[in-house]
Amino acid sequence: LKIFQGPGGSELERDFTYIDDIVQGCVASVDRIPASTKETAHFKVYNLGNKDPVTVTYMIECLERAIGKKAIKNYVPMPPTGDVLKTSADVSLAEKELDYKPTTSLQDGINKFIAWYDDYYKDGLTKEMASYVPY
Repeated sequence: LKIFQGPGGSELERDFTYIDDIVQGCVASVDRIPASTKETAHFKVYNLGNKDPVTVTYMIECLERAIGKKAIKNYVPMPPTGDVLKTSADVSLAEKELDYKPTTSLQDGINKFIAWYDDYYKDGLTKEMASYVPY
């Protein structure tokens, strides 16, 4: 796996969020919205995420533990086109107004996804999935 490094060999960090936590935030926002009419439609934007960024290496280590295989990691400098070094969601408004609290750790989320995937494809990949070629 190619892992980009930032200036001075720093690692990129990402804020991974499990789908159940996002759904919880979406449902909470719908549950708390007042009744609307065409003239008085209510809206508000909430940032949902995990708020605890981790390194890409940590994410790969979680995958390694979950599938029981070691990845071959290749650390390379970030290309000149670049990327942001760190992403992190500011969920303070969602916490305050929706009682939003993401609770699924990255490791637990990966484990849950793999369990779902194994169950969903227990009879093997569909013909369409088996022949899928990404761009």
